[in-house]
Amino acid sequence: MIKKISKKHLLTIFIISIIITALISPSDYIAGTLGAFILYSKNVLPALFPFIFFNKMLTTIGSANELSSMLKKPLAKIYHAPAISGYVIIMSIFCGYPIGSKLTRDLYDNNAISKSECVIINILSSVCGPIFIIGTISGMLGETKYGYIIYFSHLLSAFVNGFIYRPKNKPDTSNYTIKQNYDDILSKSMVDSIISIAIVGGYIAIMSFFITMLDKIQLTKLVTTMFGYVGVEQDVSKAIWYGLFEMTRGISNLSNCNLAPIFSISISTFLATFGGVCIALQSLNYSQKCGITISKYLLSKITQAIIATIFSIILCLIFL
Repeated sequence: MIKKISKKHLLTIFIISIIITALISPSDYIAGTLGAFILYSKNVLPALFPFIFFNKMLTTIGSANELSSMLKKPLAKIYHAPAISGYVIIMSIFCGYPIGSKLTRDLYDNNAISKSECVIINILSSVCGPIFIIGTISGMLGETKYGYIIYFSHLLSAFVNGFIYRPKNKPDTSNYTIKQNYDDILSKSMVDSIISIAIVGGYIAIMSFFITMLDKIQLTKLVTTMFGYVGVEQDVSKAIWYGLFEMTRGISNLSNCNLAPIFSISISTFLATFGGVCIALQSLNYSQKCGITISKYLLSKITQAIIATIFSIILCLIFL
């Protein structure tokens, strides 16, 4: 009788295969991982770390209560979202991925929101930070106004997407109050921020390692060749392929493709909004225990990315 292969065995085989593949040409993987850390230190770390730190301070001192009340009525009426979701959305708009998922998980762990409420909050707060888009992405593309087009398209898509996935039932009208804690604010905020930003860097490094593996086994070449049959240039298809795994690397590659602005902006908008596998892993690390499955997450991100791309094309036609 043939025994079924368990998930554990499949995962073990997969991991060992990755290790063996890396050992065949370790210098390439070291170079790829080092390049990821350089990209992370130049573009992600400075754009994200200060906001994570100050966000943690606001959470610790209980400012969420005041910020949430500002958006209580429109969020409840339009999206059937609980009052406390206003704070998560505002902090996500300022900080970007994966703050929304992290704060949602914190609220769920504190019994402040239900699993159904976690879904709508995650969808509304699944956004990239303005500093990263306007500062980093526009810097890659060589024009600041491109960043503004990407950012507003990206932000609008989250609100439209939230309406599509809003729950049928209206939220609980009771208000949840986050307790204030002024004890050792600076050190606690610093430690939490360092851990969070280190996790982000770790995921980027691992994803770069994985991309290098895809290159070595010729899967990237296969994909770019297939896209070539429909007229997509190899450099462009490679940038998109990379971006589906790690958006920063993908957009960085895209910036060297000499595309017309409407194409570079719309593709960058799609990649930044979808977030890639790297952002998905970061977000699901927090949100899976809140009842958000991989399929639900991917479906919501795909629709959001399509909506954002449409908005970006419209804005390009108006302002460029």
